[in-house]
Amino acid sequence: MKKQYLPALTGCLAVFCLMASNLSTFAQQGSQGNTTIFGGAQMTVFGAHNFANGGSGVQPGIVNTIRTAPYGVLNFGTAATSSGASDAAHVDGYVQKFGTTSFVFPVGDNGQYGPFAAAADGTTGAYFHVDPSSAITSMVGGGNYPVLPTGGPFATSSKATDVTTVSTKEYWDIDGTNATKITLTWDAISDVTTLTGSSLTKLGIVGWNGAQWVKIPATVDATSILGGTSSLTAGSITTNTALAPNTYTAYTLASVVNAVPDLTPAQFFSNSSLNVGDSMDYVLTVSNVGPVATSGLIEFFVSRFGSATGLTITLSTASSLTIDGDEFILNNNEFDITTTTGRFSFASKAGVSIPSLGYKNIGFTVTRTGGEPGSTNNTATIINNTGGGETPVNNNTIANPITKL
Repeated sequence: MKKQYLPALTGCLAVFCLMASNLSTFAQQGSQGNTTIFGGAQMTVFGAHNFANGGSGVQPGIVNTIRTAPYGVLNFGTAATSSGASDAAHVDGYVQKFGTTSFVFPVGDNGQYGPFAAAADGTTGAYFHVDPSSAITSMVGGGNYPVLPTGGPFATSSKATDVTTVSTKEYWDIDGTNATKITLTWDAISDVTTLTGSSLTKLGIVGWNGAQWVKIPATVDATSILGGTSSLTAGSITTNTALAPNTYTAYTLASVVNAVPDLTPAQFFSNSSLNVGDSMDYVLTVSNVGPVATSGLIEFFVSRFGSATGLTITLSTASSLTIDGDEFILNNNEFDITTTTGRFSFASKAGVSIPSLGYKNIGFTVTRTGGEPGSTNNTATIINNTGGGETPVNNNTIANPITKL
């Protein structure tokens, strides 16, 4: 566990950049880099700060803070905001945020923007665009820092059993004693595709506990904190619960073993044999036998019969069906249903989920209108990895015959 803290200042905090009016008006502020905050020093932004790429000098666009303890810090006040950060314009070093509103920390390293987000008062952090196993990054002015932060390096081979692969591209040093959810971001340089084997459901956050990387329960944000839909090439992921940043020495992305739902179909028929003119009730049950509830879209399809079979299948309009004395409450209205020549396709409506050990029932009516005697299968198939990455997929299809007498 980290016990780092910022040293008390013996002088006044420096006000960062020129302001257009009095501080109490939270005037617009901006920077074009070429600023260094030396060890033990701090500068503070009070208003809406915009990073601007341009100008000249040794480090255009970059605000550099010394990373060795006592490190330099760029503070953002309780009402301060940040915009315009990029690979070319950011803080290469440590940023601290006061107040309890969620804040995207505009941090980067060696020309790579690597923001994170947190909401707790006094949270401080920096981004390192290097392999955690070496934990040595270069200085803006040339040369290398020593291993940072204290407690490194952080061998990516040292990991808990539910951590498959730890990123070798980057890590974050995030400090603070107040609990907050933590959000990490990635872009193409992070190579999440290779890290997760092209499966975003395997992406997670890990923290270094002093001996190894351990999984911190987290969920990929549907919409990234930087805008746009999270994907393999860019996005963000947030811890499920708040924690004190000091709990772990470093944070990074990893491929982890996440608990996922496991959907499987079952078929129930009121009669297995039909004469011409007969009808029967049919219920498809989609059960979740996995340890966690589904998340996101649930998709499956049910086959329809060709005209030559002499069988028709229609969706039931009843609220429930009773088969062999068991009542099945139907959930047809919880799905958007598309009918094509060969199948019914089902997609769950917004907010529909199947809890662990829960199920949904879909009702049909099967009628024999003609056709030659014999048997015809009806097949139900759950789309692989639906409902938040359900697996295994070897129990996703079922087919049973209907006999024509």
